[in-house]
Amino acid sequence: MPYESQMIQLARGAIRAHGLLKEVVFLQANKYSLLVFSDGTVLPTSFAARGDTRWTAIAHEVNAYKYLEEVANQLGGTDPLSLLAFGYSGTGSQCFSTFLSTAGFKSTNVEKISTPLKLRADGSQVHGTKQGELIEWEDGSENASPAYIGTQKKASAPQTQSTTQKPASATPTTKKKWWEFWK
Repeated sequence: MPYESQMIQLARGAIRAHGLLKEVVFLQANKYSLLVFSDGTVLPTSFAARGDTRWTAIAHEVNAYKYLEEVANQLGGTDPLSLLAFGYSGTGSQCFSTFLSTAGFKSTNVEKISTPLKLRADGSQVHGTKQGELIEWEDGSENASPAYIGTQKKASAPQTQSTTQKPASATPTTKKKWWEFWK
């Protein structure tokens, strides 16, 4: 299969950087899926989902993504995650299958996936139903948080106060947060 060695290298690099691959969330055939790792990292497989037109920006921002850059160089600059496609018979689904097999997944056939679907490492599947922009999963689980798409969970840095600001306790908190208007 073309790209087999690169997909093996991609899976091994991702696991080294982010821990075990817990599940894959298939959202739109041949377009959009999420790789969910044990350290909380959620990697989308498409440019648009990452909100970046140059995928290499990610590789340069975080050292943990060095494996992406190495595989991309072997592929002549092609985003290696973009080769992970599903929902049809062809190179993309073969690449995804090799990636999943290397990651230790028991079920690796992604040719006839019906979305939305979560595939877990043990081979179990969780089907979802689209409810407008939301997905309701049959097991009641939640979607991977968009706040972590393409990033790792990290503790936030301690906040330092400027000497010209009033302490937070002295500042009145009468303003509502934006999300409070939706309650």
